Parts: sequence; C-alpha cells; structure tokens
Amino acid sequence: MWVFSHLGLRAQGALYSNMPPIAVPAHLSRFVVEQDYAQYNEVDQAVWRFVLLQMRSRLLHSAHPAYASGLHASGISVERIPNIQAVNEKLAQVGWGAVCVDGFIEPRAFQEFQAAGILPIAAEIRRADHLVYTPAPDIIHEAAGHAPFLPDPLFGAYVRRMGELGRKAFGLPGEARIYRAIHALSELKEDAGIDPQRIVEAEQELAAAVATAPPASEATRLSRLYWWTAEYGLVGTPLDYKLYGAGLLSSLWESHACHAPSVKKLTLDESCLDVSYDVTRPQPCLFVTPSFEALHQLVDRVEGSLAFNVGGRFALERALASRELASARFASGAWVIGTLVDCDTREAAPSWLEFADNVSLAFEGRILPEHLELGQFGRHFAIAAPLTDGTDLLTCSDSALEHFRSAHGHRFEFACGVHLTGQLRRSARLPDGRRLFLELTRATLTLPGRAPLELPRFALVPPSAFASIEAGAVDASHHPQSQRPNVTVPKPRRLPPEEQRLLTLFERSAQAHVGGAQTMLEEFPAVHTELGREFRDEWLLRWNLLESLLKLDIGKPLAHQLRNELEELEVRLQHLQPIATGLRYLAERA
Repeated sequence: MWVFSHLGLRAQGALYSNMPPIAVPAHLSRFVVEQDYAQYNEVDQAVWRFVLLQMRSRLLHSAHPAYASGLHASGISVERIPNIQAVNEKLAQVGWGAVCVDGFIEPRAFQEFQAAGILPIAAEIRRADHLVYTPAPDIIHEAAGHAPFLPDPLFGAYVRRMGELGRKAFGLPGEARIYRAIHALSELKEDAGIDPQRIVEAEQELAAAVATAPPASEATRLSRLYWWTAEYGLVGTPLDYKLYGAGLLSSLWESHACHAPSVKKLTLDESCLDVSYDVTRPQPCLFVTPSFEALHQLVDRVEGSLAFNVGGRFALERALASRELASARFASGAWVIGTLVDCDTREAAPSWLEFADNVSLAFEGRILPEHLELGQFGRHFAIAAPLTDGTDLLTCSDSALEHFRSAHGHRFEFACGVHLTGQLRRSARLPDGRRLFLELTRATLTLPGRAPLELPRFALVPPSAFASIEAGAVDASHHPQSQRPNVTVPKPRRLPPEEQRLLTLFERSAQAHVGGAQTMLEEFPAVHTELGREFRDEWLLRWNLLESLLKLDIGKPLAHQLRNELEELEVRLQHLQPIATGLRYLAERA
C-alpha cells in the first residue's frame, strides 16, 4: 500500500538540490543515443519556438500551476530546442534524469526508465506541416510535455510508481502486434515523402491487430491508466479543471479542442482502465482527477488487483499466458528469474514450476554477484514442496546432506511425489551461511505422472512454498549489460531543392534578427519578396517576420502587409494551420 505525506514529499526537494545525474541501468544503455544538436535547422527551431510561445501563453491560464514553474526547473526554454544533457542536469536537482532515445522504445524499457527516475526523450522534432499535432514521439511532446511536471514531488512520484507497476504487470503475446502497428503507422504519418498507400496499409494492419487482440491484459489496462493521466489528464472537476497531461501540453490543437463540449469530461476512477485509446487520433473523452494525491489513491486500489500482489494460482495463470520473462518469489526469500513454461496444476498451490530461457537464481530480490554466472541455467525446475523427512536444506549443515547419499549419488524425495537424484557438485551459500542452492550434475528429475528427465546440470533451491510472480527481472543484473549504440539523432536529412531554398530564407531572417533593427529593415523585405515569388502558402516564416517587426515596433508597412497575408492564408489553407492562434498571440502581446 502506498503511504505518503503531501508535506513530506515536498520537503524531499531539499534532498535533491545537489544530486548528480541518475545513472542509466546497464541493460538499458542500448536504448540511449546521442543528440546531434547540429542537425536542427532554422525551420526546426522555428517550429519549436512557435509551439512553445503559443503553448506557454495559453497554458499559463489553462494548465496546472506546476507547468509554469516546471518549465524553468527542467531547463526548458521557449526560444530554442533544448539540449537533452542540460535537461538531465536540471532534472537531477529534483531526483530525476533524462536520456536521448531514437523515437519509440519498447514499453517495458520505457517503464523501466521511468521506474528508475529517468525520462526518455525522443530527439526528433515534428515537421512544420504537423506543427499542430504529431502521432510520433518528438522532443516537443516529451521535453515540453512531460518534463515540466516531474519536479512536482507528488506527480513525479506518481510517474515513477506507474513505471514500477508497469514493469511488473503481465501482458499477452497478441498485444505486441498492436504496439508494432501503432509504431509503424505513427512513423509513416510523420514521413513527408511517404506514399499515401503505405499509410492506408498501415491503418489496415492496426485495425486487424486490434480486431484479433486478446482481452486486455493487466499491462494494457495499466497503460490506459497512464494514458488517461500522465498523457491526457485533467485535474480539478469536470466543470472546472486544469491540464496536466503531456499530450495536451504539447499539442496546439488538443490543448484548445479539449475544452469543447463534444469532448466528454469524466471523473477519473477505475473505469478508465476499460477505455481504450488511439494514439494516432485526437481523444474523444478525457478523465479528471481531483488532485495529484487522488492519483496515488487510485493506484492504491488498482495495485491490489495486479497478479504479483494477488499471488498464488491467479498470478501463475497470468505468467503462463504472457510467455514473458518473470520473477517468481518463494516463502524462503528465494527468487527464480526466467520464463515460466509449466507448473503443477493438481493442487491450488503448485508443488513445482518449470522455467526456461537463461534462468537466474536470486535471494531477497538480488542475484549475488559471485553467483551471477554460476547461478544461471538454460532450464530450471523450482520445487515448492518440503522434503519427505522434513529436512530444511536452507539451514541444514553440510554433514546433514550425507543423509541423502545413495549408491547413485544423492537422492531427494519430496512430499509432492517429486524425486531427484544426481551427483552433488557443490553448495552455494548466502553471506549469512544459508544455502542458496545445491548444484547436481547428471541429475534425474521425476515429476508425478511424467517420464524421468535427464538433466546434465540441476540447481536445487531449498524448497519452500510459492508466494507470487511478477513480470520482468526482479534484479536488473539478470540482463546482459549493453552498450550505447553508435547512433545520433536527429538523423541527417537531405532536403529537396524547394525545402532547401525555404530553409535558406529562414536562415537569412534568423541572421537578420540577430543583427538588430537596421539589418532586419534591410533584409526582411527581400525575404518577403522571395516568399511571394516562390512560397505563396508558407505561413510560419511570414509569422516569424511579423513577430520580429512587432517586437521592435519597426517596419510598420511590411508588418501590415504580412498580417493581411496571414489572414488570407488562414482562409486559403482552410483553417488547418494554427495561423489564427499565432495572430491572436501577437495581438495579446501588443
């Protein structure tokens, strides 16, 4: 059960003031890439600045108050795309960190990063024609959307907790197809030169994946809770609320459209776990939590229903159905990390469990470093029933093991009817002297009702009752260490000639702005002339020129002309671009 104090969590801020950046768990290093800041061009910077200027202006009134203070606390500036390493250093002061990743990463890895207090940030930035909304992860969504709320102690703790629960929750094999289909569709929609037919095909694949998906697993249900809170959450009441979800905070369209009466505002409770979502489309309903404290109270109720908390047969069924890596806990404190492939189904409590796929043995949730390699097996059977003579292998002396010696080595008989024979090779002990496992070679294991199994190597963990099982590895050292790939993002782009000419105009206007009023008065008219000749429908650069002129109160004839052109573009582009939003922002600033 989650126990917290509002004042206590806020007081913890002082503990983080001089903390170093959080280290990335070794097995997650393969997802971390380098941000190549030089790949951002002036169009990218203009996209960032336009979105952030509008969002900050709008969200100072409509977002939870933590947004405004969190922008500064997380190192996010409205003027330039952030350096992710700088964000990491700022977040370290509040007990968080940030790493650069290459677009989508698999859900398990995302959850493990969050559980470790690390925000993964995709370094790519949306195209100018997707400025209002993008289905793919980008630096606007993940840096300007998620990071500002992490310094809030209650919300930051909620995100970490959701990462930890998501890491332990079991999924189902069919759900991976949906994840892959969403990933593919999102990436295609963000590709400017893609054949429209490929998008149609990707949408058909997603529809087929959803149609054939199994009933939602507990992992999927938790992802829905995360979606309706951290991604698209409102706080307050259905009639009087503020925004805090990153999807709303990073979308010019949805941060405005979410207020429409057609978007249902529902009180947040367990029912949101039954409401699916489409990551590629605007949301038709949103959930409102009374407070960030209430988020923890809701998770308290949800957590108790998860398999690793329920334990017993219920947890075993979830683990078997998932076919995922899992960690089984036994009453003695022993853990077995591997994929559960079979277990005894004769009784309510299993007397044996079979694991595969690089099995590790642990105690009290930790693989002992000295046993990391010695205690790994390709196949393992955990016996959860006592020895027939009552001997406790966990604490018995080595001399007591002579009792089990036979003509063919050592023989162990268990109350459940399991028989084990083999040559005792060694005994691995815990630092306090208790036994971690006995290693047998040339072993024969006989399970009730089954033919004997010949095993060249077998680890007999002191038998004790099965307690529970959770998804993933309870100790990350089970995973092989990984290296950071030699990858940089954003990836280099080769622009078509027309886009390159437009980029040149953005660069000229940016340089003129740096040069000051006189340089702007000399250069802006020439840029404007070329816009009229080659880029009749380009609105973002016209807006940039207008904003610069209005800020210094210069070039009034050109400013008047730019404003008229933008108003005409708003109509000609069928109100599909946020031109009116930008003009309204300038009018408010004036």
